[in-house]
Amino acid sequence: MLGTEQIAAGNLATVLGTSATTTIHVQPLSELAIPESVDESVDVAINRALAQRPDLMQQVADVRSANARVKEARAAYYPSLSFTASPTPQSLYGMQQQFPWGHTAGLTGELGFKLHWTVFDGGARKSRLAQAEANVREAEARVNVTRNQIADQVWAAYSNLNTALRQRQAATALLAASSRSYDAALESYKYGLRNLLDVTAAQRTLAHARSTDVLARTRVLNALAELAFRTGDSIQPNTTRPGPP
Repeated sequence: MLGTEQIAAGNLATVLGTSATTTIHVQPLSELAIPESVDESVDVAINRALAQRPDLMQQVADVRSANARVKEARAAYYPSLSFTASPTPQSLYGMQQQFPWGHTAGLTGELGFKLHWTVFDGGARKSRLAQAEANVREAEARVNVTRNQIADQVWAAYSNLNTALRQRQAATALLAASSRSYDAALESYKYGLRNLLDVTAAQRTLAHARSTDVLARTRVLNALAELAFRTGDSIQPNTTRPGPP
């Protein structure tokens, strides 16, 4: 058991990117508060996931980029007007006999306007526009697929959390009943009403109930982490999400 614990600690350190010999202090499971139920509906969780999942946000940005390229392709059908200005300052000095120095300054230059309009390009603009519009449809299709996948993932994680919470409630009831049964068997044994085999059997049942309770706690925590990951809460700072009170 101790070797298994040490191997698990080494694996955790490796996943965290540190040395396997690093000592990691883990909070005891008994100190972690386990919620009794989920405070929000699955629709709220799905909507939150659709608003903050980074993979979906990236695909939405791709749609915006594709729409911008469509506008660019359509703009190629219209004429373009360019403007140029070339100012040239001049400064002249002169002198005549019996007169002081003279100075003349001026600003000259050129202004130009250029109108460019492609009348015929062999269908190149039409092809570019068609390709850009096809890219938009493709990007929108990817967004719709990802939305459906996210909704399905959150629904599954939400359902698993509810199942884990019900299993936790059953494990708590089993542990309480097993504890009472063991205490009664031990008390009866002290008065000679029950034998050692009865006490041993009750103790074995209590140990099994404790193991079941630990497993149920772990499943709830794993389900909470899975729901936080699927909704994108795990990467959001200071986000309120269903969890221990």
